[in-house]
Amino acid sequence: MTADDSAATRPESMRILDRACVIVHQHVTTAYPPGASLPSTKQLALALGLPEKHVHQGLLRLDSLGEVALHTGSLPIRLRPREPHPRDRALHGAVRDRIRAGHYRPGQALPTGLLGEEFGLLPHHVQRALRFLTAEGTLRYDEHGAFGPGHYVPVALAGAVS
Repeated sequence: MTADDSAATRPESMRILDRACVIVHQHVTTAYPPGASLPSTKQLALALGLPEKHVHQGLLRLDSLGEVALHTGSLPIRLRPREPHPRDRALHGAVRDRIRAGHYRPGQALPTGLLGEEFGLLPHHVQRALRFLTAEGTLRYDEHGAFGPGHYVPVALAGAVS
């Protein structure tokens, strides 16, 4: 089975939504520089000629990827490259502090479900936050880790978290 075969078996409504999300992504990443506020969902829908619900879904996907920040108390914002999502900052600080304090030890898998509950983040938002920490080297993702696939404290990092 190829990717085209699996796409062909998806309902037409899902394929339309996927295309709309691609359009929203392309528009946002080319028309708005990092750090810029985006127009409202309604204004984007009018500009793109798409249903408002499809534009909203596209923005939700961009939020999950860490490309934009929604629900910040104002209009959506296009995030800068390597800029953490505003809702992830508390989790970032806590993980760094816990590594520094020895609460999370080198080689230990992070309890992602518990972290999500503690910080009020959905599982895909926890993954977004941990991708950021992995990119900066605070964590490592190991598909074949000792406790299964997951995010682990790197052995070399032990006392080096700043």
